[in-house]
Formats: sequence, C-alpha cells, structure tokens
Amino acid sequence: MEVTIGLEQAYRNNARKLKGFWVKLYLQLHGCEVGSGLKCYSFPKIRAVPKANIKIGNKVTFGYGCTLEITNTGFLTIADNVNITQNVLISSATKISIGAYSLIGENVSIRDANHGINKEEKIQKQPVNSQEIIIGKDVWIGANSIVLKGSLLEDGIVIGANSLVNGKSKTARYKVYAGNPVQFIKDRK
Repeated sequence: MEVTIGLEQAYRNNARKLKGFWVKLYLQLHGCEVGSGLKCYSFPKIRAVPKANIKIGNKVTFGYGCTLEITNTGFLTIADNVNITQNVLISSATKISIGAYSLIGENVSIRDANHGINKEEKIQKQPVNSQEIIIGKDVWIGANSIVLKGSLLEDGIVIGANSLVNGKSKTARYKVYAGNPVQFIKDRK
C-alpha cells in the first residue's frame, strides 16, 4: 500500500513539473523570465498575451484554476518559493510584486486597478485607476481575501481569511490582520 501511494505521489509531482515546464516555455517565448522548478497543478489561465511583463522566481507553485491577467501596461513579479493555491486571480495594470516564501490562499483576488466611476460616462468606457501592490516576504494571505490597488503588505504578516486589504490599510512587519478592511489582531509569535 505504501509503495502504491509513493508511486502515485511521484507521478503527480512529475505531472506538476511537466505542466510547469510548458508554462515556463510559453512565458519565455513571450520574453518573460521564469526560474527553475515551476510547478502547476493545472495550467493557469493567462488572459492577456504576455509581453515580457512577467517575472517568476525559482520553485514557484500554482494550484488549480489560477488566473493571470497582466495587461500591456502591467507587470508581475513573483519571487522564489511562492505558493499560489487554487482559484487565485492576479490582475495587474501597473505592478504587483510578491515576495519570497509567501503563501496565497484559495479564492484570493489581487488587483492593482479598478474602473473609473464618473457618472457622466459609462463605467466600461472609463480608464482604470491603478496603483502598485507590494506583498513582502513570508506573507500569508488567507482564503477568500481581496488585495486592492495601493496595498503594501509588510514582510512576515498574516492576513486572515475573508479579509479586505486596500491602499489605506496600514500594516507592520510580523503581525496578524483580519477584517473588512483589515485591522490589527495580534503579533506573530
């Protein structure tokens, strides 16, 4: 029984590496930088054709159902050893940076832009307002959370599940935050 489980786990791991190889090749063909050891549980949906605007470090993992929407003006940087679990949406019109060893929980949305809302014009026709998002090193963003334009998530922080982080949210290193919008909960011990 243990041998069968070990073989199945090895097969799954190799399948993730193979999918990672194809994603890496696709991105590199479009001028993007991708380090070694990329693993993908499923192929991420890439909504816009990359234009050398995605940089992925070593040993990054994408879970099932992830979506990257990096526009012609957007840029995405993911550092080494980042784990992006399932159904994560990352949408950039300016710049999103994710630091090394960070964890992004399932169903998280990270967006550095939103539509203009001037009542004199249809929302669809208005330009987007965008501001960089910086996610530090060793950050954990809990399931179902939303990170909006202008957010700065300092190194080592934890964002609790179902939380909203926006440009007005103030965070400090190695602390835990949760809520809508996020509030300080406690220090990391």
